[in-house]
Amino acid sequence: MSKSNNLALVYGKKIVMEMLGFFLFALGSVLYLYSDLGLNPWGILHQGISFQTPLTIGQATQIVGLLLLTISVLFKIVPGVATVLNMIFIGLFTDVIINTHIISTPDSVVLKYIMMLLGNVICAYGMYFYLSQHLGAGPRDGVMLLLQRVTKLDVGVVRVGMEVLAVIAGYLMGGQFGIGTILSALLLGPTVSLVFKIHKYDSSRSHENLFDTFRKVFGKVKAAP
Repeated sequence: MSKSNNLALVYGKKIVMEMLGFFLFALGSVLYLYSDLGLNPWGILHQGISFQTPLTIGQATQIVGLLLLTISVLFKIVPGVATVLNMIFIGLFTDVIINTHIISTPDSVVLKYIMMLLGNVICAYGMYFYLSQHLGAGPRDGVMLLLQRVTKLDVGVVRVGMEVLAVIAGYLMGGQFGIGTILSALLLGPTVSLVFKIHKYDSSRSHENLFDTFRKVFGKVKAAP
């Protein structure tokens, strides 16, 4: 197999895993929405924005991602390919899932809690899939990983802090707050931490930025497996 074909295969697999992660995160967020117990922290923020603007929840997700990405660039943090794809596709998949009406709110309170907890786990695995490819963290997750490295705190603790701030901002804009929001703020961080530990994810490993990927694709350095 030629070098160019090998690169195409390596990066093709990485992009597929990225897309799987984006879809899972969007699906988990929609499960929170339809559990009717309160949105997860980023969801309540995006819904709050959608209430205050003509944007859909998915579009609000994209705008928040773009804002965070812009801030990162202003601080001379070069985004990765996946950072840009994350900004676009999580919001896109969110709107697609909502618009297909394949998920509805169950009548049973027990099933609502199961839906919410399932959404929590699916979001955590979505994050693992798209972060484990090291093509660039998402706009939100890049901040999480940066804070984790700077503070040396557990990634779960950092995530909880970010979730709480998102809840406050979303609630002030009218987002759906409930017991599910509280549970998500408390559980998503530890769930992410557990998933990372189970799969031995190394948060200290650097992600490729756009320039790294460009150099690898054009053969100036060897692509990582």
